[in-house]
Amino acid sequence: MKAQLLFLAIIFQCANLKAQVTQINSNNSLYAAVQLNSVKSIFVSNIDSSIWTTDGTPAGTFQLSETIKAVLGGELLNGNYIFAGISLNCGTEIFITDGSKGGTKIIKDIIPGTTGSAPDADMAILNGYVYFTAATPLEGRELWRTDGTAGNTSLVKDIIPGATGSNDPNKYDLFSNGTYLLFDVKTVAEGNELWRSDGTSANTFLLKDIYTGPLSSNPNKFFPFNSMVLFAATDATHGEEIWKTDGTAGGIVLLKDIYAGVDSSTYIPVELFPGFTIPYPVFSTFHLFNNHLFFMANDGVNGSAIWVTDGTTLNTSLLKVTLTDTSLNSFLLLDAINLPGKFMFPVSNLKDRFELWQSDGTPSGTVLFKSFPVNTNNNYPFIYLNYSYDSVTHTVTYPLYNGNFFFSANGTEGNELWKSNGTPGGTIVVKDINPGAADGIVNPSYLYTTAGLFFAADDGVHGNELWKSDGTTLGTTMVADIFLNAHNADPQLFFITNSKIIFGATNGPDPDSTLRDLWAVDGNFTPLPVQLLDFTVKPNANNALLQWSTSQEINSKEFTIQSSDDAQHWRELGNVPAAGNSSVKNNYSFTDVGIINSGKTIFYYRLVATDIDGKTSISNIISLKISGIQKWNIQLFSNPVHDNVRVILTGITGLAELSINDMAGKTLYKKQIQNQNGQFSIPVNLQSGMYIMVIKTNNESKAIKFLKE
Repeated sequence: MKAQLLFLAIIFQCANLKAQVTQINSNNSLYAAVQLNSVKSIFVSNIDSSIWTTDGTPAGTFQLSETIKAVLGGELLNGNYIFAGISLNCGTEIFITDGSKGGTKIIKDIIPGTTGSAPDADMAILNGYVYFTAATPLEGRELWRTDGTAGNTSLVKDIIPGATGSNDPNKYDLFSNGTYLLFDVKTVAEGNELWRSDGTSANTFLLKDIYTGPLSSNPNKFFPFNSMVLFAATDATHGEEIWKTDGTAGGIVLLKDIYAGVDSSTYIPVELFPGFTIPYPVFSTFHLFNNHLFFMANDGVNGSAIWVTDGTTLNTSLLKVTLTDTSLNSFLLLDAINLPGKFMFPVSNLKDRFELWQSDGTPSGTVLFKSFPVNTNNNYPFIYLNYSYDSVTHTVTYPLYNGNFFFSANGTEGNELWKSNGTPGGTIVVKDINPGAADGIVNPSYLYTTAGLFFAADDGVHGNELWKSDGTTLGTTMVADIFLNAHNADPQLFFITNSKIIFGATNGPDPDSTLRDLWAVDGNFTPLPVQLLDFTVKPNANNALLQWSTSQEINSKEFTIQSSDDAQHWRELGNVPAAGNSSVKNNYSFTDVGIINSGKTIFYYRLVATDIDGKTSISNIISLKISGIQKWNIQLFSNPVHDNVRVILTGITGLAELSINDMAGKTLYKKQIQNQNGQFSIPVNLQSGMYIMVIKTNNESKAIKFLKE
């Protein structure tokens, strides 16, 4: 009887699991192209490049055209997807879709007939236009632009007059910082050099011949930072190094000759076998944290190491050497996540080191966070990044799930799902999904939602299937056994569309089990809300003016402004309605009337953001000193200190230095701060005992003795 009840329970559980997912398309091997809007996404078939749309339902999932195929990538502009495509009647040209059959069409047949102008995947957006390159018999391959209409699809400039193009396909490295375009043009006289355009022929020009003469600087990997753009380039005396520009010829300068001389800091020699070496790329991109950029570089002495810059030569320096060999060093900052006061990233040589590191941006604060056992499967810690990029403000945010991020790592349980809140005690295995030493995570794919993490996992019984987790052991369960028994469905998570989770997987009954289906997890799912971009307060006549902005909002209802005299007891001042759902930057403000004449010396402020469903999140604390505005102060949250050292700074203008020393005078922590005020935690682990905190400005210093319990 017990066996029968157990069998029925398993059947009931599987039925419930299967009821959560719906197959919305079969055997077309669709992969995600772009999320068109909150209720519709665009997909392309890996089989025949046909273009599809879905709203998360079977009826709303259909092929947009019988004749148009997607060739390469595209850009999203004004709710439309503009892409390079091909059709029988026109060859490869520039196309557009709004997610409907009637709205999926060619924008312009640039070369009439079946030849095609062959737009490539290199596209960028500037001032309401998508910029791309296309090749015509008269002009060759040159820069074009379109707003999605035939009348406004035109050649920007015939840079090299005549049929010779200005570069090869997919070699332009088109980049937009929202004000101008930067790209690589190849001419006989200058080679491959840096050009700039505002979208008009008159203002499309060579910005600078960095490697003077016909040799090439090959500018690439553009990255916006404050009012600058950083990039990699080569000149005659420095090899390939990091450069910067403010958009003017005079503003193009070498950031720093990291590998002195003609050698390149962006590569490192790797010996494939005795006597044969190849240049191995070290630099791939920048990681932004605390208004500094972190990147990998080789100075010829320390190998592939982490460097940091604030955009000036003086403050571009070696941060830390994490490995002495090269295995993963060029990639570790690609998997870095920002947390309050620090960022975290993996380090591994795929031999005897499998680690997570943390950094507060200083050499002394860049240290090993957690080490994992050696494993033969080369499973290094892999952070499940949940980032959101705003192409308008060029900002990246990292929303957390209940204060945690997820990652996979190989412990004694095998490669399993972990979570971390950035503290050693809060970094734990969520669940041993595949019991024992076998791997539960074999093919990482994931999607964060407010309901938890959806991800691919293998429990050793059902194969690699779709799972979900709320960060607890009991709340980590299989959603559905899509490819029954021990077969692998290999789910690939895509988007949240029309409140449904869209993913690809195979259920295997077709003759070719490699053909993949499109599925939806039924429900009402939303992405994690994005954190504030900024939050400031300043005096304005007799009032306090609070200002803040967001880069994206999902189901947001309102912001409640709270004030306090001591940063512990809070009172509500008022509410400001939120945007609700928005993917663009929104600016807000609130005035605390008459506060300057209140007789108080200091006020603290924070925001409470409330969603439509009632969920709330609280911002960091900021402060405004009323009497003696130019005076500064430092305050400990508590003394004795119970856990983390938390302080509130007020009135700091310019450069200051904060340090913590033990009673013997040894400095345990030191950090320079610039115009930094408000609440923050100091990332230092202290033993029980007495310490002295010192903060120095140009003409004054203050010290606080405190007890760490």
